[in-house]
Amino acid sequence: MTVFPGSRPAPCPQPGCGWAEKGAERTRVLLGDEHAIVQALCLHHDPYEDVIALDGGGYLDLATLNRNLVKELAAGADRDRLSVTVKDGDWVFGSTLVDTALTTNGLTAGQLPTRPFCPQVVTDTGAKLSKSLIRDGQASLPAGSAPWMLDTRMWPGSLSEYTDRLLEMAAIFLSDPRHFFRSYSAGELGRLMPQSTRSVTTP
Repeated sequence: MTVFPGSRPAPCPQPGCGWAEKGAERTRVLLGDEHAIVQALCLHHDPYEDVIALDGGGYLDLATLNRNLVKELAAGADRDRLSVTVKDGDWVFGSTLVDTALTTNGLTAGQLPTRPFCPQVVTDTGAKLSKSLIRDGQASLPAGSAPWMLDTRMWPGSLSEYTDRLLEMAAIFLSDPRHFFRSYSAGELGRLMPQSTRSVTTP
């Protein structure tokens, strides 16, 4: 069994915990033929071990770039299914790093995934709208935005009305490719959403 010190962390398996060292400073991964054993230290539950295997519940806590690499490699492994990866506009440059990692793993240029990029939602300052920062209280809702943009349950109308207006806005974006080469403020999205004029039949 091969030991890799300082590898990616695995969360503490104690129910309701999920602690994981961000830098994996005290984490060791013992690599076997079909599984890996992660040994780490939880500040709440002391040392722990977790088994990472295809039939197990453990998992490695990967950084965003690593997660994208693993997901796209897994999606591309099924040659009988067309997998489409859609990303936000802020991932345009990050995807070049993923493509470099994919070619390092043996993919040719013709095998790299084609990714459509959605318009990026920004605040009135031009910064990316971060829902997680707003939820954590580290940022406030920008001007022109509404609570339902963070929690769709707070939409003031019915579910079918929300679906109608969301589809209407998507139709506006899809009507011209130029719409995908710009960013939209939260206020502009709020202005576009109430302008639905068509009805969508729902089962």
